[in-house]
Amino acid sequence: MDRLYRIYAVSSILLLIVLVSSPLKDHLKAWRRIQRRHNRTLRDLPQRENPIPIGLKQIWVRDIDRIDRCTTCHLGMKNRQLAGAPLPHRTHSKIYHDVDEFGCTLCHGGQGLATEVFDAHRSSESWEEPVLPKRYVESTCGRCHINEDLKETPVLNLGRKRIHELKCMACHDRPGAQSVITPTLDGIGSKVKDREWIIRWLKNPKALRPHTRMPNFMLTDEERKNLSDFLMQFIAFPDDATLEPLPRIYGLRKDNDDFIASGKTLFRESPCTSCHALEGQGGQLATDLDEVSSKARETWIYNFLKNPQHFQPDVEMPQFGFSEEDRASVTAYMASEFLDWDRPEEKSTAESSPYTVEQGQALFYQYNCVGCHQLSGMDTVQNRGPEHTFIGSKRIYQIWFEETEIPQTLHNYIDTKLKTPRVFGETMRMPEFQLTQEDRQAITCLLLSFREETLPNQFIKRGPSPSVWNPQGTMGDIVQKYSCLKCHPVKEDGGDVAPDLSIVGSRLKPDWIERFLREPVSRRPLIEERMLNLELSENEIQTIVDYFGSVLLDDGLAVPIVWRPSREAQERGRRLYWEAIGCQGCHMIDGHGGYVGPPLDDVGGRLQTGWMLHWLLDPQKYIPDTIEPKSGMTMPEALDVVAYLMTL
Repeated sequence: MDRLYRIYAVSSILLLIVLVSSPLKDHLKAWRRIQRRHNRTLRDLPQRENPIPIGLKQIWVRDIDRIDRCTTCHLGMKNRQLAGAPLPHRTHSKIYHDVDEFGCTLCHGGQGLATEVFDAHRSSESWEEPVLPKRYVESTCGRCHINEDLKETPVLNLGRKRIHELKCMACHDRPGAQSVITPTLDGIGSKVKDREWIIRWLKNPKALRPHTRMPNFMLTDEERKNLSDFLMQFIAFPDDATLEPLPRIYGLRKDNDDFIASGKTLFRESPCTSCHALEGQGGQLATDLDEVSSKARETWIYNFLKNPQHFQPDVEMPQFGFSEEDRASVTAYMASEFLDWDRPEEKSTAESSPYTVEQGQALFYQYNCVGCHQLSGMDTVQNRGPEHTFIGSKRIYQIWFEETEIPQTLHNYIDTKLKTPRVFGETMRMPEFQLTQEDRQAITCLLLSFREETLPNQFIKRGPSPSVWNPQGTMGDIVQKYSCLKCHPVKEDGGDVAPDLSIVGSRLKPDWIERFLREPVSRRPLIEERMLNLELSENEIQTIVDYFGSVLLDDGLAVPIVWRPSREAQERGRRLYWEAIGCQGCHMIDGHGGYVGPPLDDVGGRLQTGWMLHWLLDPQKYIPDTIEPKSGMTMPEALDVVAYLMTL
């Protein structure tokens, strides 16, 4: 009996300890300490606030049946007095959605049901999705905002831009992804001087052209040689295009200094460096030209200058109105200057054979070169990479980290894969893009947004489908011939390096447009003119001016009243410009004023009256990111300023 009493006594004591420790353990929970500390923080604020009741807090997002307990610790998210407090008491940075409606983990990730810091923030055996690092938080915006370029998501926007430019979807499927133009390889055997250039190019494309989108496939010497042998077999151009022989004047004068100087002048006046980089200076819209004459034959350069689309049907280079002699002189200039002076003299002694060509063809298929490049008879896409439709939902157990020592998270895997793709296995075929850290972050952020989880329709906001501006008739031929949309946007279609032409007919006067198209000249003294001198014909100029004035209009840009400017109105406008508003702080007239905005010496002959009026009243309505301030002037004051500007 004594033994039973002892067992009973010990068991009772243990049960008592358990009963006592359970509430004590709950009392000592970390989140309770945080809440008590938060109340002490509130007590010390300049404006006293009532303490929060101690207890678990949670948000139930009914539409997606998600429960978040993050606000148990993060109690000061909406309290602006806590902007400088330490975490987790600190005020949340700008909140774009109602926390009570969306919760926290929908944007930040993490385990919403957890009440322990580690379980809520980190991954574990039972939870694979840790809280996202701040640099990747925008990825969750992409789950709801499909293809929307919001000003609040610059990283996500850059990711969309980069995977489009790099043609990632040539190998990785993603619904809705669009392709970009890359050179066709038809006729490469007639274009390139010899296979040695192709061999050097395949070794490291960025070493020859730093701005190229072509990645490094890390081929062996033998693979590069075999692939070059295969490509040099293609000597026919698309649509049976043929190279015209160089004109007689080229053979007679190609080494003449005056002839070369004439080509150099044309090259600079055009100006070709608006799109092409040269010695690290110039545009990046097209390929670098530093060593183009070590690559391409003079015959091809001459013919390409005559009609680029004839040999590269989708190329966005405009046709210049050069004469035969002009093209010959520019070709002579490029052939004499744009050379790789450090090119090694030795050449591969191994000869091409049916075997090396066959091996090159196998490599062409193995690395899915046709995913980016067109090549007649090689239209079958093979060996694509894994689909990326739901890569943001990929589980850790599905990833083979090999022998790497990186933290085993999805975002670390994607970033490392973009940086050194072959580190996860020697049999990997993904090339090296030599991306910057900024680009890797942006692409990783975008890929993390490709989730399998289906959200209710009320959460989803889709961006507009890409618009296509396709004018018909003669104007359509001009737009195609001169690749106007490469630089200018029209109706949200086109480039972003030149002014939007969507309402140009309501903005610029026809006479000024005519003069500018004949001789493009920059209006800003500190900015070089980038508009190409295309040597347009008079008929083409008239077609453009008529089209602008009849189609690209905004009927809302009219003076809303019957108005005739008087001398008194002009004088009032002059005083407003120079004294009350101080427009000269940014704009120059007759050599007086600032350099921030364009000079206004000829504004009365350049801009339409209605445009000037509405621009003065609300410039951001027409160009949202303009730095022109909204002055707050009234309609009568704006009319007076317009009356003054019309005298210039």
